[in-house]
Amino acid sequence: MIATVAQLGAVLAAGLLLLSLAWHRPGWVIFVSLPVAAFLDLFQIGVGGVDLGVNLYVDDAACVVVLVTGFLALMRYQTKFPRDTVPCLALLVLIALSVGRGLGPFGLKAAGNSSRNLFWFVAPALAIMLLRPAFRLDAGRLARWLGWAGFCLSAVALLRWGGVLPIPVEQIDTLREVVRSLNADSAFIVGLAFIAAIWLALVARQSAWWWAGAGMFGAVTLALQHRSVWVAIAAGLVWLGLRSLQRLYPLRWLAVGAAVCVGLGMIVVATPQVLESTGMIVTTNVQEAESSNGTWAWRVAGYEEATARFLDGGSVDMFIGPPAGWAADLIHEHFASTVIHSRYVGTLAFYGIVGSAALLLWFGMLAKRIGWPTRSPRGRPARDHAGTILLEALFLSELVYMVPYTGGILQGAVLGLIWVAAKQNNISIVAGRVAIARYQFHRSSKLAAQAS
Repeated sequence: MIATVAQLGAVLAAGLLLLSLAWHRPGWVIFVSLPVAAFLDLFQIGVGGVDLGVNLYVDDAACVVVLVTGFLALMRYQTKFPRDTVPCLALLVLIALSVGRGLGPFGLKAAGNSSRNLFWFVAPALAIMLLRPAFRLDAGRLARWLGWAGFCLSAVALLRWGGVLPIPVEQIDTLREVVRSLNADSAFIVGLAFIAAIWLALVARQSAWWWAGAGMFGAVTLALQHRSVWVAIAAGLVWLGLRSLQRLYPLRWLAVGAAVCVGLGMIVVATPQVLESTGMIVTTNVQEAESSNGTWAWRVAGYEEATARFLDGGSVDMFIGPPAGWAADLIHEHFASTVIHSRYVGTLAFYGIVGSAALLLWFGMLAKRIGWPTRSPRGRPARDHAGTILLEALFLSELVYMVPYTGGILQGAVLGLIWVAAKQNNISIVAGRVAIARYQFHRSSKLAAQAS
């Protein structure tokens, strides 16, 4: 009891401290809360949560803090709701409606515990989108942020493989020769860092050190053996390559390809065991994916069962989803169809046609935002084409990743950052400077008024 009270007190103290800073430094609050929550999840700290009638986890607290911070910033700077946030708001309304409908028949605990998955995904993205006027973020800066996040997560993976850090029990798979030291969500961020590093070195022509970073990110992504991450990152890389062909000279691509082939050939000749180990990893995962007892077959069976249950439901449940908590008694016997490993299928099963439509509308508006330039004062499109290539590749990887996984705080935050970078990418330099000057003037006026 004392430990529970102490944990609750620590969470409340941290939350109050962050909220007190939210009024003056909203950006810092968000970019402290989300990484801290991801760090605690990575090391399984506070994984049991606090029982307050409904379990309260670290991710819940972080999402509440960032969401409140976003709305406070909206009130302080007197800005309008961005049109692209409407689908996110609709999803939050559906979550609240689902919980409200489930309180009576299933109780607070069952209703609350079954609704947080989508909340963890939507809240970080919405909060970051609401805070867009408070910070600048172009494609290059987003790529560097992903690169540094990839370095941190890769370091954790390497330390776990080396025995310096313990591997969580949930990540140990006795059937595999190479242990998955990171879960899929963290491995996916390393994969996005791989795409970002290649873009920084090849398209943006940044420091050559990013080639070394790309090599490390690629090796770690392969060694983590998350097949769904491989497919999602491969989709992003193919898109990055095809779109970059429109920007780079063919001779440059030929030189780069020749250099890569020569480098890989030298590695294979010097260390043939590397090629043998890589082939074994790929072969083992392909065989498991094709197996009738593999995880993919298990997921597909869960998708089919969840879809059949959805079609057999009532008209209200098909329209806005069943009341939250309905799956509490079925989770042990029908785990694959109640804990659904797909953002698309899960949203349809739990939030009906309206929820699925809102999710797809959100993704569609984000895709349009990435490729929709505004006009400069002289009437010409104002868009950084190199930045657009990166944002498209990252967004495509996210879309593919959501087929076998639901994503969480990290994936929602990346979508929010992609939207902010797209807004910055699609405005002219002059318009960007004017917007920044207006924000700084408004902020200084507010501070002066408070001081007087």
